[in-house]
Amino acid sequence: MRSTSGRLQLVLMGALVLAGCSADEPGEREPAGAATGSPSTSTPVLGASHELLPDPGGDGVLLLSGPPELDPAGDPLQLWRWDGSAWSPVATTGDVPPQRSYFSATYDDARDVVVLYGGELPGDEPAVVWEWDGASWTAHDAAPGPGPRRSSAMTYDDDGLVLLYGGDDPGGIYNDTWAWDGEAWQRLVRGGPEPARWPGAFVDVADAGPVLVGGHQVEHEDLPAALGDTWVWDDEWQEAQDANAPPRLVNAKGLVHPEHGTLLVGGADLAAASGDVLRWTGTGWEMFAEDVFPERQAFGLAYDAGRDVVVLTGGVVEPGSTQRHQDVWEWSGDPGDRAVQVLDAPPA
Repeated sequence: MRSTSGRLQLVLMGALVLAGCSADEPGEREPAGAATGSPSTSTPVLGASHELLPDPGGDGVLLLSGPPELDPAGDPLQLWRWDGSAWSPVATTGDVPPQRSYFSATYDDARDVVVLYGGELPGDEPAVVWEWDGASWTAHDAAPGPGPRRSSAMTYDDDGLVLLYGGDDPGGIYNDTWAWDGEAWQRLVRGGPEPARWPGAFVDVADAGPVLVGGHQVEHEDLPAALGDTWVWDDEWQEAQDANAPPRLVNAKGLVHPEHGTLLVGGADLAAASGDVLRWTGTGWEMFAEDVFPERQAFGLAYDAGRDVVVLTGGVVEPGSTQRHQDVWEWSGDPGDRAVQVLDAPPA
């Protein structure tokens, strides 16, 4: 998201590890299997994995839409734009990233591009970083680097870098941190927060470093355990010791609001989801507004600077469910207001 007041601070909900190293001669490539074209349906499917981001190519917010469920079919990744009343498909030329689940994406404020990495694909894709400039995608050969990963956390840091933390692959779950500068990866540090997947938020915050909160850990037989710790990035990870810790939430989302600072929205423990909004104080979390949104986890969230509203899309119908909400909600940002449903659609 575009910075509105100096340095942004990053809030990551759920510990995911980030790893990286410098590439000698990175370059642009045309990966095998890349698709072309634009969405062929009239409305997007807000699937198990989608991201809502500032749009470098126009007004509103940009939707990166994965497959309806967790099993990609090899179709191109879909791009849609929300203008406050309706979805419209975003046309693109040239190669398009293959559709995927559990991908990582963020908006690079310095270079005015959307950065996409990793995820679960129907086939093997090399370690490719995709960048969208508002008109077309560019694929960068990103090896060496973190390697194929899913469920990582990604955000823009006001130092001019895109940071990647954690994630997993068939070999395990990671807790290293990497930086992407538009040309190459560099691994910044190993260790810090516990290895985890599916963080709740990773958001850059003014006048401080990125913040990491919560996430999933797998205890046994793929049984996830929710984490509730918060970590702040300042060239290394430091755990926040404030007693006002958030609940143990997974699949929450965070953003920076120009008036209210860093906000954390929704998420779920293993029993129920939340619609509350928490605010980062610089040392811990405080309740900002209760029941602003319907109870949600694994949704899309972005601030629309042009209309001064927070936009929430989709989400899991209930913990453990395979159904996904297809609606859109907007919130003024005022703690006395509740979000308004601006698009009503049945779950899918």
